[in-house]
Formats: sequence, structure tokens, C-alpha cells
Amino acid sequence: MRRPYSRLASVEERRNIRNAILLILISIAALGILFFYGIPAIGKFAAFVSDIGKGNKPITSVDVTPPAPPKFDTFTNFTNQQNFSISGSSESGATVKLVFNGKETDALTDKDGRFQFNLQLDNGENSFSALAMDSAGNVSQRTQEYKITFDNKPPTLTITGPSDSSQFFGSGQRQVTIKGTTDADTTVTINDRIIVVDDNGNFQYTTTLESGANTFVIKSQDAAGNSTEKDLTLNFTP
Repeated sequence: MRRPYSRLASVEERRNIRNAILLILISIAALGILFFYGIPAIGKFAAFVSDIGKGNKPITSVDVTPPAPPKFDTFTNFTNQQNFSISGSSESGATVKLVFNGKETDALTDKDGRFQFNLQLDNGENSFSALAMDSAGNVSQRTQEYKITFDNKPPTLTITGPSDSSQFFGSGQRQVTIKGTTDADTTVTINDRIIVVDDNGNFQYTTTLESGANTFVIKSQDAAGNSTEKDLTLNFTP
């Protein structure tokens, strides 16, 4: 009766030994996994957390991009005003460097990128160009060279015929031609009617007189806005 019991106990003992060995192997494997994978993972996680903390710090970047060249507002190429303002736009906070008649002057743009230069023009042709420099020291390309002509002298104007207060009689003299000379490249009007001026400054206008006094306002104006005006009266008796 003891022998079956002893055999059963022996089988149970071997099973317990195998389970113990398996448990030991699993424990060793778990320790190995923890050692080889768990610790590096913890290290990576710690580095990740550290990187997140660094991400809250401001990132310093270097600006190496030059601004665009300044843009000037529309301006007249001829003026009779010696004090002249040039305005335009560029990058906000940039310094606009203007070279005017060979001399350099600076202006700082406002928050909207606007700038303005107040200049005193020389007689005749004036030239200028500009570039922009941002706060990082980057410099734009220079603009093209622009020109403004300052002229405050009125053009010459001479009525060569007929003379003022001339008398005309009959149907044969009713049609007359007013002739004159002025500076080239000017605009001539007679009673607000534009008259052609040739390259030498000569002009003429043919009209039909009304009975009585006929008054003509003859005006010559140059590109700068200077003008000379004369009145001509021609009398006609039918």
C-alpha cells in the first residue's frame, strides 16, 4: 500500500521542482528584460521630458534675409517747388538710406513701414536712389536712379501777330491767324483750347472773329507748372 503513495509523492515532487525551475528562469528573464530594455526606456523617457523642458526656452535664430528695396510713392518729374518731399514704404523698422545728388541721408521706417524725406532741390535736374537695411544689418539691393527737375522760371511767350487792339473790316478780314513763339516742350492754350507747338516753340491758331471786340487769353505752361499768360484783343467790324 505504501508503494503507490510513494510513487505519487515522487511525481508531485518532480513537478514542484520543474515549476520552481521555471519560476526561477522566468524571474531571470524578467530581470534581464528589465535590465536591457527597461532602464534604457527609462533613460529615453527622462531625455524626452528634458527636451520638453528645453522646448519652452526661446529659440535664437539668425536673420540673413535682406529686405526688399524701398518703394517710392508716385511723384512728379518736374516741379517749381524747391522744397520737395519724397515718401514711400519698406520693411517695418528698417533704415532707408537715400543718396540724393551724391549725398547720403537716413530715415527710419515707422511700424507700418512708411518713410519720408524732406529735400531741398537744386536748380535743374536732381537724382536720387535708395536702399534698405533691416535691424539685423541685412542690406537690400539699391533702387534704380530717379530724377526730378526743379524749374521755377516762367516760359517766354511772344505774340508775333496780329498786334493787340488790331482792327479788321469786312468778310475778307473776318478770319485771322494768331501766331507766336514760346519755349519748346511747353503747352500753349488759347481760350483753353490746346494749340500745337513745334520743336522750335512756334505756334499758330486760325479763328473766325465775331462782330465787336474779340478777346483771346494766350497761355504757355511748362512741365514744372510755371506759366506765362497774355491777353490779345482783336476788333472786327462787318
